Amino acid sequence: MTGIGGCRSSGAFTADKQITTGQGKVISIHAVALGAVSAAIHLYDVASSSDAAASNCIGILAVEKGASGDYRYAEADLHGVIFKVGLYADVTHGTGSTTQFTVEFN
Repeated sequence: MTGIGGCRSSGAFTADKQITTGQGKVISIHAVALGAVSAAIHLYDVASSSDAAASNCIGILAVEKGASGDYRYAEADLHGVIFKVGLYADVTHGTGSTTQFTVEFN
C-alpha cells in the first residue's frame, strides 16, 4: 500500500528507559495498567537520564487508576513531535503497579 508510513516501537517497558539516541519523531505513547494504581510517563529529548528536565520534556501520558482487576488503557497521539538528541522515558507509578508502556517513533 502506498502512502502509509511506518514507525518503530520501543517494545513494552515498565521502568525508565533510554529508547533511542539521535533524531526522530514521536508518533504516540500507549499504556495499559492493571489494578488500582495510577501511572505516568514523561518523554524527554535527551541522550541520557541525567539531562532530563522540564525544558526538554516533549510528551506526557497518565493512566488513571481503576478498580482492582480492571485494565485501564490510555493513548496519546503526539503528531510527530521532533526530538533532536534522543528519546528517554521516565516512568512513575504507584507501589504495586503493573503498568506497561510502548512508544512509537521514527
